[in-house]
Amino acid sequence: MLKNISVIAVVYNEGHRIETFLKSFSWSDDVIVVDKSSTDNTREIALKYTENVILVPYSDTGDEIKYGLAQAKNDWILTVTASDLIHPKLVKKIIKLINTKDFDFEVISLPFAIYVFGIRNPKRSPWGLVNKEWLIKKEVLSPSKEVHKEMEHNSKKIFKMGFSETENLYHLTHESMETFLERHTRYTRCEALKYNDEKTAFRSSLKELLRSVYEVFIKKRSFLLGWDGLALGLAYISYFIFKYLFIWEKFRGKGSTEYSKIKQDIIKLWEDESKIK
Repeated sequence: MLKNISVIAVVYNEGHRIETFLKSFSWSDDVIVVDKSSTDNTREIALKYTENVILVPYSDTGDEIKYGLAQAKNDWILTVTASDLIHPKLVKKIIKLINTKDFDFEVISLPFAIYVFGIRNPKRSPWGLVNKEWLIKKEVLSPSKEVHKEMEHNSKKIFKMGFSETENLYHLTHESMETFLERHTRYTRCEALKYNDEKTAFRSSLKELLRSVYEVFIKKRSFLLGWDGLALGLAYISYFIFKYLFIWEKFRGKGSTEYSKIKQDIIKLWEDESKIK
């Protein structure tokens, strides 16, 4: 096992894939799993590979990683998810970097290959080729409160690793429409709840929605991939549609109160009707 890097993953109901994930990161001597009270066998499987399994209350606030950070024993922190796998050669490159005598960086931006619904196309997919600043020195990082942004840092000493066809950190997400809808519902609901001002919330979400449409149809032109590209593009845009609708529901939704009133009125009418009989 290799020292110097602590691996932290926040998980929820990942029993179907956490074993593969843990095997991929077994090179680290400090793998920490923060389990958000999974209702499946996630915790039982994780305990087969690491003793550092922390059970915390369910939440999608984004700052659950703080529990893992408190127990991390190494100088470098790598934050990942159960969707991630890492290529062995990338690990070797990372270890060589951080053990170089004159390596004066505090953040390493890792090459990130994203697969969505089993499709990867950096040129056309809105989930394209990116680097992730996920390997950070403990002394400069702090937990983020944003969904999908586990860590933040205040360093300008960032080393960006080059992308290759194979030697990357792989993110295999949304294996089915069922998981896509379940996760996007959880994530966008949580994002909507963080807003306190109605005007700010609507302006921000509408701006994001319009930007996603631009990303899909103008910048990436995902439709040039055919039916696959159209599916990827619509799925990408739908995230921001969900977010807008949850914001609308929070500030202007009337379903619950209106339906309750109608039910009470109808029941009262039936009660009055029974009295007449």
